[in-house]
Amino acid sequence: MSSDTTKSAQFLHPVLSSEQSKAFEQGLFKGDERLEWKAMNQAGGAIAKQALLDIRESIGDRALLKILVLVGKGHNGGDAVIATRHLLNKFPEASVDLVFPYGLGHLRPLVQRSLDDLQVAHGTRLQFLSLRKAAVPTQLENFLGQDPIDLCLDGLLGMQFLPPVRSPAKELIEWVNQRKDLGCRIAVDVPSGVGDRSDDQPFRADFSYATGIAKAGLFEMNSRPFVGRIRYLDLGFFAGASVDTNRSVVSDDVLGFRRVLRRSNVHKKTFGHVFVVGGSGTMPGAILMTVQAALKSGVGLVTAFVPEAIVAEAAAKIPDAMWVGLPQIPEDGGLALEGLGRIRELSSRATGWVFGPGMGRHPETGTLVDEALSLSDAPVLLDADALLASVFDGRWKNRACVITPHLGEFNRLNDRPLNEPVEESMVEEFANTHQCTVLLKGSPTLVTDGSCLAYSCFGGPVLARGGSGDILSGLIGGRTAIPDTNTFPAVLEGAAWHGWAADRLAREQGQSSAKATDILSFL
Repeated sequence: MSSDTTKSAQFLHPVLSSEQSKAFEQGLFKGDERLEWKAMNQAGGAIAKQALLDIRESIGDRALLKILVLVGKGHNGGDAVIATRHLLNKFPEASVDLVFPYGLGHLRPLVQRSLDDLQVAHGTRLQFLSLRKAAVPTQLENFLGQDPIDLCLDGLLGMQFLPPVRSPAKELIEWVNQRKDLGCRIAVDVPSGVGDRSDDQPFRADFSYATGIAKAGLFEMNSRPFVGRIRYLDLGFFAGASVDTNRSVVSDDVLGFRRVLRRSNVHKKTFGHVFVVGGSGTMPGAILMTVQAALKSGVGLVTAFVPEAIVAEAAAKIPDAMWVGLPQIPEDGGLALEGLGRIRELSSRATGWVFGPGMGRHPETGTLVDEALSLSDAPVLLDADALLASVFDGRWKNRACVITPHLGEFNRLNDRPLNEPVEESMVEEFANTHQCTVLLKGSPTLVTDGSCLAYSCFGGPVLARGGSGDILSGLIGGRTAIPDTNTFPAVLEGAAWHGWAADRLAREQGQSSAKATDILSFL
């Protein structure tokens, strides 16, 4: 494990297989039902709290009116029932339909206890259905009627599931997956049918809430269409615990740096100076977004090197940064090699660099990047058009380097078809070979320095718009430019901060009408 990885250990929690998770929980609870009940209540409360945030993307600010809960025999069924109790406390007008594919007589004791508590608190607002194996769709249609369902909680099958899903749970999952008036589908722990080995057609979730332990099945490539957006709900299981795994999930503690008070006797140079190089006549907006994000990152100073034609307008729009105009290439208005002298003249001031936003792919601009990389030993971030195979020739192996490609860009670097899926091992191999930190954008975001691989589960579809990657580059570039910063945790901080702000934006404005620059207001 690298020193950078060790520095981030406090907010990296292990991703475990189902068998590993089972063994860990046995060691944690030691068969004590009181500890299990406490953990179940923790999980139920955490699920409800997160659901109250996530459902805002589908129902906005209106009240939750109808909840469907799928309850299995095991403890994730109890988690779902306890979460339901919390939700009903919040929404006094809501009603709940609970479906039990295995009947009410087969519940584990703690699940029954959670159901008893729910009935005592909200019995008049509940309906129950124990499924028979025959005619499951008809039973469900008669039971649920035609009213739209705002929220479905899946607590059927947990981490110890082995395929296939059997009747009548199979028919229940198929029916729910096909129903189009379900506003938000949340899987408790894992979608039913997902595990170390998964069913061909598991529950299709909008969100999967990994409660306490993030299970490896959630991150498998073949599970991606079913798990939706993964939320890791930290229940404190790993406080002081050491688990040997090179796969981790980023916890909310990654954002703890935002609560740390700065010393009183500091000045702007204390927090570093990031140089941002990019922009062109055809794509002037990208570098403006990167610079705005860098200004928000916590770094002390930002200097942008851009084509001279856009300096006046850029400086008027963003006066907080320093703008240096460079000679342009006539064809696309990009940065000409002639500007290298000006970059060299100022290079000693940089504590970090960002190359690429809106830069274009003219060969002369690529040569400028190649040459500029040799001017400083400060950390460098390469994104967008600076992701050139020619720069990975070893000249910067003694400095911290971060690359932030999306799938197509990563494949282009590796001379592969642009839309071909990428295995995690390939990303790790690339990071090891080129001694860099790779952030592969996606859901979830994958970050690896070659020795550790971490998943950042913040953010969602609101980020699927032009410009969001430019903002990410500015945030991470600024974080890595702060003196005495460790690169790997700084990348995770930037990624999580970017996604966290995007989540807040989506809850406030919805997923469709937002602009990439709106993210800046939510940082």
